[in-house]
Amino acid sequence: MTATMLALTVFCCVSGGPYGLEPVISAGGAGLGLLLILITPVVWALPDALTTAELASAIPEEGGYVIWVRRAMGPFWGFLCAWWTWLYTLVDAAIYPVLFTSYLSQLLKTAFGTTVLETNIWAKWSVAVVIVAAFTYLNIRGTRLVGKTSSAFALIIIAPFALLAIIGLARLIADPRPVITTLVPSDKSVPAALSAGLSTVMWNYLGWDALSTIAEEVDEPQRAYPRALLLGVPLVMLVYLLPTIAGLAYFPDTAKWEEGAWPEIARAVGGNWLGLVINVVGLVSPVALFTASVLGASRIPFVLAEARFLPKGLMAVHPRFGTPWKAILVCGVVYAVLAFQTFSELVSLNVIMYSAALMLEIGSLLLLRKKEPNLPRPFRIRGGWPILWLLLLMPFVLIVLLVTTDIMDEGWRKQIPTGIALVSGPIIYGLVTAWRGRQAARN
Repeated sequence: MTATMLALTVFCCVSGGPYGLEPVISAGGAGLGLLLILITPVVWALPDALTTAELASAIPEEGGYVIWVRRAMGPFWGFLCAWWTWLYTLVDAAIYPVLFTSYLSQLLKTAFGTTVLETNIWAKWSVAVVIVAAFTYLNIRGTRLVGKTSSAFALIIIAPFALLAIIGLARLIADPRPVITTLVPSDKSVPAALSAGLSTVMWNYLGWDALSTIAEEVDEPQRAYPRALLLGVPLVMLVYLLPTIAGLAYFPDTAKWEEGAWPEIARAVGGNWLGLVINVVGLVSPVALFTASVLGASRIPFVLAEARFLPKGLMAVHPRFGTPWKAILVCGVVYAVLAFQTFSELVSLNVIMYSAALMLEIGSLLLLRKKEPNLPRPFRIRGGWPILWLLLLMPFVLIVLLVTTDIMDEGWRKQIPTGIALVSGPIIYGLVTAWRGRQAARN
């Protein structure tokens, strides 16, 4: 995979355009929603991108962040990073077929007046399974093919939103009108709005480390990763921010900014033709996100199998395409099952799982600076230890804020699935290592 392909594939891993961002506005309000879109990349995305830029270029090995954490902290923490990441990527990738069916439903309703995907859950799930099967197979076919496909997807996604932003901002300059009327929705307190909007906006900015797992399949990874990641953060922020500002000016009812609303927003800004284009491209976005996510996620079971925490059969490499095809296939089956869930159910579990793994990754950045000061680092984060500690502190504070406001708004019960998923890591590690010990004693 070339550097340009990597950059556009990273865009697809993280963003896929503003699709799925709408609930940030309906849940958080216009003022708070725009504030979250502006601040989150600095305190959440940038630490992840900088960590990945330094460590992926210094240790360009298959397995990426799992290898960094294992090297810095030892096998237990390396396993936890791999396990937690695999769980969150399974949930994360399953979100995108669900989003695809939402935009397909909107298109069918607009063009043909049918609501079959809204009323028939089996029809909706069947469509999601077809998407999972098709693009899981594409991943089996090889990294370069995924890179080419994701590059094309990224350009297709960016173009209409750039057009929406240009039309909307030009109209706004010619005829000024308010963009922000309230900070948060009138029926919500600031903590409740923050709780509702924060998990969605964090989800829309996560995934910068995802493609570190394929470092051995990237051309000149020492140069490719820093370029792709440091260009990606401002690009994603602009793709989110500018269309949202234009949309709020001409579609001010924030309660209607729900999942699947971008076609209606685009019609208000540029007319029916723009709404139709955004709706059609809405089918491309989740497919792009799914394809790129599978590329990174499918290497984790391969690494876990290599460390003997999963069956050795998952290490099988396709004789023609050179991909871990059994690991990809297993992930595809899980995605198909999880696609039965709703968008909001999947997002709420996803972000905290990702956060736990991210803390280990940034922690390994600091530890490797201490343990291996002479490790060649083609890209090195400047500013010394104060900046490194700040990179760890910023996302940590955001995670604490998310969990605190979530508990205040929804209660402890909502955290039970996440707690079970987090605790499953140490339990499985303990069981497997104990079993290994017994096997070694017998031999």
